[in-house]
Amino acid sequence: AFSMVAHLINTFLLVGAITLTAWWASGGRGLLLRDRGPLLPLIAGGLGALLLTGGSGAIAALGDTLFPSTTLAEGFVADLSTASHILLRLRVLHPLFAILTGGYLLMMARVLVRQRNSSIIAYNAVTILVIVQLAAGAFNIFLLAPVWLQLVHLLLADLLWIATVVLGASVLQRPASR
Repeated sequence: AFSMVAHLINTFLLVGAITLTAWWASGGRGLLLRDRGPLLPLIAGGLGALLLTGGSGAIAALGDTLFPSTTLAEGFVADLSTASHILLRLRVLHPLFAILTGGYLLMMARVLVRQRNSSIIAYNAVTILVIVQLAAGAFNIFLLAPVWLQLVHLLLADLLWIATVVLGASVLQRPASR
């Protein structure tokens, strides 16, 4: 379980680095991190929340794969039973973190889109992906976490990470030189 969480966080960080490299290669300016007021902590909070939610998702996916439920009711009972494996008992945290993170990202994106450098495309992507990702998570629960849907859910998580990195970079970029 620890290796899966570390692997997911490492993947997100590498995808973030590739995203920023593509951002700069396509004309994005360098980042200015000083004197940004509450913007830098706001963006860091969103990225941190995504890492926490992704890590809890890795644990939930491992629990679903190793201990599959045959019915939704059986899955809920396993989540709450003290006799269940720890991976099943931790599984309940992921939807909670996802809802809180989704709400935070929607609020963050709304604040960031009001900044003069912000990317409206990244704002729209974050907003749409949060909604689609929460819906995919709900389907994942109701369909008892089929592997194909877990992979779609992971792809959406990567896309949401990329959109959040681009939105943050668009707000934190250096002002255009005159």
